Amino acid sequence: MTRVRSVTFIIVFIAALGLPAGALASPPQPVSITNDVSFVEPETAFSATGGVVCATGTVSNTFTRFVGFQSGSHAQLVVGKHFVCPGGTFDLTLRVKLDFATNVTKGSWSVARSSGELAGLHGSGSITGVPIIVGESIRDMYTGRMHIDP
Repeated sequence: MTRVRSVTFIIVFIAALGLPAGALASPPQPVSITNDVSFVEPETAFSATGGVVCATGTVSNTFTRFVGFQSGSHAQLVVGKHFVCPGGTFDLTLRVKLDFATNVTKGSWSVARSSGELAGLHGSGSITGVPIIVGESIRDMYTGRMHIDP
């Protein structure tokens, strides 16, 4: 009986060594990010809460795809954002709908890649953008959950 327990322990131990990295990941933490986006300035500041990423840093667009505007009422946008923190960077992909009547955007975001101290960052959530000055700036407000794999 002792031998069976020893063999079982060894099998369980070896199986644990082969667990995917996600099994050892930190639990997702609530985060919020706010960014006043300027359509003139290529880089703007952001602030974040939740402690997963830096509290402040800079953000810039890496790409924008604007489609579906033929309806006259809205458009679909896919936007890449590059966030820079003192110890690392992370990129988010936004998928939003722009309402032409209100100039408000609503949609989702997810982490596309990360580097430095933020390597292994994962997360997703929702985003709402409200105009500050129509045609010049918008305030993006991100909410969701993030975590960093070890």
